Amino acid sequence: MKGTILGIVSICLILTTGLAIPATYTTSTKSPSRDFPLDPLDKEILKAIDFLKLKQKENGEIGDPMTTAWATMALCSANAEMGNISIYLERSISKLDPEKVTDWERHALAVVACDKDPTNFGGINFVEKIKTFYDGEQIGSKGLLNDDIWGIIALVSCGVDKNDPVVQGARNYIIMHQNADGGWGVGVAGNSDVDSTSSAIMALIACGVDRNSSIIQKALDFLRKNQLSDGGFSSWGSSNSASTSWAIMAISCAGENPENWIKNGKNPVDYLLSLQNDDGSFRWNETLNLNPEWMTSYAIPALLGKYYPVKVYHSYQVEAWTGYIRIEGKEKTVWEGSVTVKDTTVIAINVSSNEKEEHYIPYPSALGALVEASEKGGFNCAILYYPSWDALYVKSIDGDSDWWHYWVDYELPMVSCDKYKLTEDNREVLWGYVETWEAHALKISLDKKEVKRNEVFTVIVKDENDNPVGNATVHINSYTFLSGPDGSVKAKIPRQGVYKVYAEKEGYVRSQKVEMKVTKRTRFLPEPIERILHLIETIISYFLQMLGYSITASDC
Repeated sequence: MKGTILGIVSICLILTTGLAIPATYTTSTKSPSRDFPLDPLDKEILKAIDFLKLKQKENGEIGDPMTTAWATMALCSANAEMGNISIYLERSISKLDPEKVTDWERHALAVVACDKDPTNFGGINFVEKIKTFYDGEQIGSKGLLNDDIWGIIALVSCGVDKNDPVVQGARNYIIMHQNADGGWGVGVAGNSDVDSTSSAIMALIACGVDRNSSIIQKALDFLRKNQLSDGGFSSWGSSNSASTSWAIMAISCAGENPENWIKNGKNPVDYLLSLQNDDGSFRWNETLNLNPEWMTSYAIPALLGKYYPVKVYHSYQVEAWTGYIRIEGKEKTVWEGSVTVKDTTVIAINVSSNEKEEHYIPYPSALGALVEASEKGGFNCAILYYPSWDALYVKSIDGDSDWWHYWVDYELPMVSCDKYKLTEDNREVLWGYVETWEAHALKISLDKKEVKRNEVFTVIVKDENDNPVGNATVHINSYTFLSGPDGSVKAKIPRQGVYKVYAEKEGYVRSQKVEMKVTKRTRFLPEPIERILHLIETIISYFLQMLGYSITASDC
């Protein structure tokens, strides 16, 4: 499946590019020898990601449909932003060969890498589509092995159980055709090559074959014997970045460190890094700069210690989340209550086309909780879709536009609201309107929720990280208080009744409302005197509030 996923990838790359040698190319000045695996924030990875994004067209395409799929997997392995690749993948389904299973296998891997549902993408169930090529013994052509190898990798990536009959059938077919030298070829009758052997190692381990089994160890022995003097690997020619990337991935998948695979003092990681250009791309080899987008897409997951499949899809369709949601608007609480959310279909306006689009979220999400709340509470919310980020954005809720933030259990997530998957460990979602980028949310607690008239009680005001918040206004119905530097307020209420207590401060989302009860105090004086004192307290309280004076414990 490598490249066209049809077979002899290394040679195909040369043939499809006509052995074109670029007029100029730049050689990396970087010295090899980095600790393996590299980190997504290492400069080599960041430069490679920047190169792919620079080559990405406005429609999401990188190179061509085939290269775009591999680039998608590379971006996923580095946890990089996808942009609008998923839209391109959906639109390019029509370009897949209906008779070539490797086209569907590769595309399925890219769909999962975009965190999309492979069983319902562009109206296609990729799992069932791939399975239609299974003849009861193997996938696709009986004369080929690469379609079985990538069939396993794709199905496992789509969330199919490794014990599925199709997966196990392909597994047995691959094992049955392992050559005496420990490797595999593109076809059942072909000689072993590094590319096919590397992909077979990844496929067999993905479907449950033990890394320490004789099958995997024999395959690793084949790779060792075919490592070249420069530390790199090749299939049918000189060392190249594609074969070396795949060998590194297979070695990592098998639980070994490719830096320990040393030939003449050189290892495959050093060889691969030596092929990186100054613009972040990777050359085919020392002299040829063929298909840099393609080669870069292979090199990124390899250097990160990743291997195929780079991501496995887990269905959330049967799960539901039940919890509490509160929406605090600019001037008031819009709605609060309990909701149950599963998957969600959202209507959003595409900011590029200004057209309405339907977006499906196949799991309980923070955005899904908001949509469910809007249906229960009868308020409106407007949602935008940014294709460059492949993210949904809440534009307005109940008339308040922009400046909406959300927290889950008072933690501020670092992903868009449609990407946050709610689990049974989550209890509360808070949506708050506050006109600042560094938004904070208030919380309050009371030491007593039932007191006598004029009995002192304490309210504590904190932020979402449980830091005390001073100079916050605490509302107890019509009474107001200011919190001290330690976030506390000591208050007493002269009138009996049920009160709502909450806090507000500029730059913060208002707190939850806590109910407290004030009851009659025990009489120590005759009833007529009690009534007179209560009347005096009421009059003083009224005039103080008319003068704009905030009541404190000593005032009451």
